[in-house]
Amino acid sequence: TRRSSDLTPQLAEAAQVPPYVVFHDRALREMAAGKPASREAMLGIAGVGERKLAQYGDAFLAVIARYISEN
Repeated sequence: TRRSSDLTPQLAEAAQVPPYVVFHDRALREMAAGKPASREAMLGIAGVGERKLAQYGDAFLAVIARYISEN
């Protein structure tokens, strides 16, 4: 399955930006620990604002939801 760590480079490549522009490691660690299940919960993650939520939030929420359902 695709993990958020796999998703970041893919999204970065598609946007032609470095991976840290998508989300910094701190944000990814917080997502892994907290496993946010909603857009509102994603906004509670350091480094996730309205713009990044709009750009990348749904993709990351889908990966997190899939991980939760599989584990």
